[in-house]
Amino acid sequence: MTSSRLQKIALLTGALVIVAAISAAVSSQSAVSPGSGSFKALSICGLDGKSLCKVGAVGPGGGTIFYIDSSDIYNSFNYLEAAPAAWAGDKGIDPTTTWCSSTTVKIEKISTAWSSRAVGLGSDNTRAMLDNCSSGASTLITSYNASSSAKKRDWFLPSLGEMMLMSENLQGLAGLIDSDYWSSSEYSAIGGWVQAVGHGYQGNATKDTTFHVRPVRSF
Repeated sequence: MTSSRLQKIALLTGALVIVAAISAAVSSQSAVSPGSGSFKALSICGLDGKSLCKVGAVGPGGGTIFYIDSSDIYNSFNYLEAAPAAWAGDKGIDPTTTWCSSTTVKIEKISTAWSSRAVGLGSDNTRAMLDNCSSGASTLITSYNASSSAKKRDWFLPSLGEMMLMSENLQGLAGLIDSDYWSSSEYSAIGGWVQAVGHGYQGNATKDTTFHVRPVRSF
């Protein structure tokens, strides 16, 4: 990576943030409603669509399961699935794009302990992006949802917490690139949060920087 790109990346706070968080730590500070204690394992995964859903398995959308909420922490979903490696074509290489066409306005109004970074908020974040962005990561995913290659139509850009889980749990799986990926979590009016897949750290970058994108869905 060039020095000029490093200067542009994520250093709205001065340095990349080194994080040693594990999935439980991300989950424990979630801003979403707690689950009802009714988690039920599903056998709708795998190439046959009849296998038990587990991390690393093929999901109903043809992607890869990367998180199971077996403790029922989240009320709205039990599983998170990363889109297939070839979701955007290009021989299975995740495309790069900017975060949003709007680079000077804070668009996410969530105000909680984890703000828009929590697990479970990626879908809400993406909707906020679509309301304000004429181009960038969210519109790329919308195009995928509308395409004939998408088995499901509910893909969204993961929050930083969801992106962390994907990076931690899919080491070497799902065709993820050892590079930087946009999350749907907004850092400020001019920046968004970034996950360095393969390295484990998080940082923030200006919204007009280009990074890789991988959609996810929850069910």
